[in-house]
Amino acid sequence: MSREVLGGMTESETGKNEALHRKFRFYEEFWKGEGPCPILFTEPHLAKGKPYKRHDLVEQHRDLEKHLEERLLEVQPHLELIDDGIPTVRSDLGTTLLPSGLGLRIEVQPELHPWLAENLAAETYAELAIPFQQQKLLKNEVLFSQRFYELFKKRKGEGLIPADVFPYVPDTQGIFDLSHLIVGTDLLYLLTDRREQVLAIQERSLELFLATTRLFKELLGERNGSMVHGHGMPIGVWFPDSGARISEDSATLISTDMIRTFCQPFIRRAAEPFGRLFMHYCGHHPGFLQMLCEMQEISTLNLGNPEMYDLEELFSLCGQSGTVYFGHLPLLDGEDGRSYLERLADLCGRHITRLILVSDYHPVGSEEKSTLVERWHSLTAR
Repeated sequence: MSREVLGGMTESETGKNEALHRKFRFYEEFWKGEGPCPILFTEPHLAKGKPYKRHDLVEQHRDLEKHLEERLLEVQPHLELIDDGIPTVRSDLGTTLLPSGLGLRIEVQPELHPWLAENLAAETYAELAIPFQQQKLLKNEVLFSQRFYELFKKRKGEGLIPADVFPYVPDTQGIFDLSHLIVGTDLLYLLTDRREQVLAIQERSLELFLATTRLFKELLGERNGSMVHGHGMPIGVWFPDSGARISEDSATLISTDMIRTFCQPFIRRAAEPFGRLFMHYCGHHPGFLQMLCEMQEISTLNLGNPEMYDLEELFSLCGQSGTVYFGHLPLLDGEDGRSYLERLADLCGRHITRLILVSDYHPVGSEEKSTLVERWHSLTAR
């Protein structure tokens, strides 16, 4: 197996664990439309609630060792490799990571994800020189993140981190999300009468997204057109033909026509260096959902709020377009693990939809987990 197939690791490194080796083969078949659908037993990334196990967020943002320890505590329960998840870690510094690389101040509290303490004026941001030079972005949290991955690599080389654990690119957000974060709510007021300025702002955010995504992929030794990605979770997925994740939550605040003008062209351009994209967004916007499923640049979709959508319609859209759905889907009242999996497998079968399921049912112990993995694979096998 080549270096590329192994997500940046050599065959000898992955071959040390045959179970991990099989996972990559499993995903290679899945992305060809063959074999069963993957299942991951873990919690989705928490936007609310206590977001740490041992070290609060202030400690994690100040101390590299504590930040790494927290990530390894999260991944520890998944080293048995029972389900289809690949153990993963990333520097988990929040949505403000890239704006901090521009020098914008952030605020961090012990149990709240960071937020920006300042914005750039629309005129200032629109006129920033391009292209962004990677080295000039290595400040504040971006520099911290780079050092995190260097520490991870060092500890893994010393044998202190299992060879099964893969690092992946941190949260680089999306184009319109970055514009909204950096300029603030003023951006939304500019949409109606400052079209050219908004497009100029979007150009800056595209450059920022591309520069930092490339920076981290190069740091991890990851090819442009593929990736391992955990989507904020301690286990993730191998994407052999999609090289970046993108998040566009803020697009749900504007109309479909505005998305088509101000967002869609930049999503397409963001995909160009990376083959295809894994897209995430929170909120409810049926027009945006349909648009994404119709875009060849989007291989995979995750909804932060799947409960806001009719699953029949969602699976129909994904099935018709060939879009893979990757994410958590809620357990219904009265369902146990088997009935939960049977319901979702039935949806997949009727709509010919490929699903990477983050299970909302949590098995008790390794034996039940193994049984449910086997059951899911038998239900979804092609």
